[in-house]
Amino acid sequence: MCPCTQNDSASAMAVWLSAVPVFAAMATWRLWPRSGRRLRVLLVLACVAALGGSMAVGYVRGRTGNPPGVCATGMTPIDAPTANGTSGRLEAASQPAFAPAADTAGAPALPVLIVYYFHRTIRCPSCLRIEEWAKEAIEGRFANELANGIVEWRAVNIDSPESKHFERDYELTAQSLVLVRMKDGQPAEWKNLKAVWELLGDYGRFTEYVQTEVSSFLGGASGM
Repeated sequence: MCPCTQNDSASAMAVWLSAVPVFAAMATWRLWPRSGRRLRVLLVLACVAALGGSMAVGYVRGRTGNPPGVCATGMTPIDAPTANGTSGRLEAASQPAFAPAADTAGAPALPVLIVYYFHRTIRCPSCLRIEEWAKEAIEGRFANELANGIVEWRAVNIDSPESKHFERDYELTAQSLVLVRMKDGQPAEWKNLKAVWELLGDYGRFTEYVQTEVSSFLGGASGM
């Protein structure tokens, strides 16, 4: 049962018991003239018992310290579960209204390396194969870096108007796999991996070449 409901019940009981002595006194006053000795003794005992019960209820209420109508859960710190499954005391006053954001001034801006594959709208089997093999090479060796946002893979159609600037930025003349090292959120160094066309007939050498170049760019990022 909710503590609020318990308090309401206790409060109603206290009010009822407080009224009992009054009723007993009124009954005694009305019956006293017409009652015999035995009935008068019973009436006196009833008044004393009612008065004693009312005083006892007041004493108990004073000891508990919970005023009628106030939910006990609103006055007691909440027990929060700890990591080992037990409960620890969580003081409400010690918890701030909000937690300040962590200081990320010293953290490197992400991503550190962006791997672009630039293609056109009309694509040949070789173009599609380069994209497929390059993506597999990066996902197979740098899965953690991809998951953490350190490395990003982006396939970009340079025929779209919003991507035309990449042709000037990275001096593109054909479909290309380009590594771009980032610093403070801006491109700092780039390299076009032109050998992917020469290695298109050898999956193993193609994969090794791409992974080596990506590792080299990531290793150089610490010295920027």
